[in-house]
Amino acid sequence: MSRPRIPPDWIFEEDAIKNSPSRRAGMSEKQELDQKREGIDIMKKIGHELGWKLNNATGAACVYFHRFYMLHSIQEFPCPTTALSCMFLAGKSEETPKKCKDIAQIALKHFSQVFRVNLSQLMDDIMGMERVLLQSIKFDFTIDLPYKYIIMYANDFKSKRAFDAAMVSDIVCCAWPLVNDSFFTHLCLAWEPQIIAVSLFWLAIKLRQHEEINETKWWEEHVAELCSDKMETICHEVLDYYTLMNNSGGCGASA
Repeated sequence: MSRPRIPPDWIFEEDAIKNSPSRRAGMSEKQELDQKREGIDIMKKIGHELGWKLNNATGAACVYFHRFYMLHSIQEFPCPTTALSCMFLAGKSEETPKKCKDIAQIALKHFSQVFRVNLSQLMDDIMGMERVLLQSIKFDFTIDLPYKYIIMYANDFKSKRAFDAAMVSDIVCCAWPLVNDSFFTHLCLAWEPQIIAVSLFWLAIKLRQHEEINETKWWEEHVAELCSDKMETICHEVLDYYTLMNNSGGCGASA
């Protein structure tokens, strides 16, 4: 089965995302999303117990995870073990390393119904999967995440635009979990991190009812030729995820 061409920046066309290896192997869109979201949920819960904040290390693990499944099918490599290997790799690439044993122990503690093996076997599985992961991503550890841009926009609002610090903090507190939960979608495969950050910061401003800020078109200083229609499209990916979770009783928004 042929694999999609890997773009230099790992940003794929919509058709390539819809025609992923898992889909070509017979999995429906819903099945693929459900299983990938289970993997993301495992990473976020284990990352929390490891003491990782929901930003660089966990975010990098999520990006590795999504990139891997543009090259391999879930049928061949089930999501749970891949998720643990992505965490193991991200800990090292983001300079917050965690022992394979620690990751495996937490996984067995909280997801015993998912990982039906002993500790030694799970550790072997994680390290073996890490080798496949490294070869698949071609040892490309370059991960740019939206979080730093959220901080940059907040600082810009406070310094250059002299907006009230409490108001800006309120917007950031809304935007941050939107970025966290964007990893439950395919956004990191379809859009550059700065565009995701601009769009979700724009959404946070709307949700916090500070529309007068968006009327200034502040984002034009950061991303050229970004129209509101594109931002709406990106925001609806996250909002649609929340709607789905609310209707299904699944995991909700990040705290």
